[in-house]
Amino acid sequence: MNASPPSTATDPVPRDASPPPPARIALLGNPNTGKTTVFNRLCGIRAKTANFPGSTVEARIGVTTRGSMRRHVVDLPGLYGLNLDRPESRTCKEYLRGRIELGPPPEAILVVVDATNLERNLILVSQAVQLGLPALVALNMTDLARRRGVRVDHERLAARVGCPVVPICARTGEGFDELFTALDTPRLSDATLPNGSDTPGATRWATATEAACVEENPTAVSRADRRTDRIDAIFTHPILGLLSFVVVMSGLFYTIFSLATLPMDLIELLFAQLGGLVGAVVPAGPIHDLLVDGVVSGVAGTLVFLPQICLLFFLISLLEDTGYLSRAVFVLDRLLRRFGLPGQAFVPLLSAHACAIPAIMSARLIPDLRQRIATILVAPLMSCSARLPVYVLLVGILFPRDPLAAGLAFTGCYALGAIAGLVTALVCRRTILSGSSPPMLLELPTYKLPSLRT
Repeated sequence: MNASPPSTATDPVPRDASPPPPARIALLGNPNTGKTTVFNRLCGIRAKTANFPGSTVEARIGVTTRGSMRRHVVDLPGLYGLNLDRPESRTCKEYLRGRIELGPPPEAILVVVDATNLERNLILVSQAVQLGLPALVALNMTDLARRRGVRVDHERLAARVGCPVVPICARTGEGFDELFTALDTPRLSDATLPNGSDTPGATRWATATEAACVEENPTAVSRADRRTDRIDAIFTHPILGLLSFVVVMSGLFYTIFSLATLPMDLIELLFAQLGGLVGAVVPAGPIHDLLVDGVVSGVAGTLVFLPQICLLFFLISLLEDTGYLSRAVFVLDRLLRRFGLPGQAFVPLLSAHACAIPAIMSARLIPDLRQRIATILVAPLMSCSARLPVYVLLVGILFPRDPLAAGLAFTGCYALGAIAGLVTALVCRRTILSGSSPPMLLELPTYKLPSLRT
């Protein structure tokens, strides 16, 4: 009996050998699909932010070690399509095609879709799976879909899009064991899909796919819609919406100032004791003054506002998670547009009350260039937390025995900054930033309870 020759390094790889699991995955999805929550579940909160070369579009890069290997996950900005005339759409499409370097190119695409709004999400899916990269679809928000009486046949959906579909719930972690397993085997789409540039064809395909894969309980859907409509009747009303906004913002700032008092006092006490210790050790002279009055006092003057800043951004994230922040943007759009600002400027201007620098950075999300520049010019005029001690000192000197007048003066200081910002925006609109402004297109996400985990 003749023994078979031993295999060598030159032997061909078997035809049915599986490709290695992807080491770098691009995370793609529409806004408000829970994509960032999926990213946090995959990689935790430890991630770095990077800009695409030659643009202001950001991506977050994290590492996941669950599953069969260590992987890098690139969280791309939320977008509605890869063929839109928007900076983030163009940049993400070029990156997925390997024409823009942000480290090694992606080896696979993970598309996050909203199970409660499948038709709109499928247009991006059809464009993504045609880029020539192995793909995988994460069907998120299955818990909300069940409560609304919506059932998605993920196996039939996988056959329609030509790649694996894994139902998950990013808020609870449901389905993530299956998702980590599926990340080893994304595959190239073998389905017949409409051309990515054929928007009417893609819309018809998305409608037909939703009709084939989704079953709805009309009673449950109508109950959920009625509940949302009743809430929106208040929060998006031209008058009641503004009154609700004033109440919510008043509660937000009251919470910030009341909860931040204790940690701010502790920081001041800690650095006062630290300054005393340094002063007792270092003899009087220039070095003593530098350390006590310069280094210790300077660091204390910076860190003392950290509790207010952290609380503000935490509460903003809670409002965003509930779905109210989009309603506030919608209500304020009509008012702010008269001064040349879009409704989207509300979030940067609210952030400017903590610090103008992150507010200016967040203004990049405003799509129109003129409105973006106007928001950047206005943001530094808002009363940030660093001005708070100055206001307290002046009000205390001017009205030492009149609490009512002191409160009105303190409120007036903040109102003066807002009025100055609106006047500046109006002047810019009439002069250096004149021109027509595009209408605002805004999605109002589903109301839900915020999750402290995400």
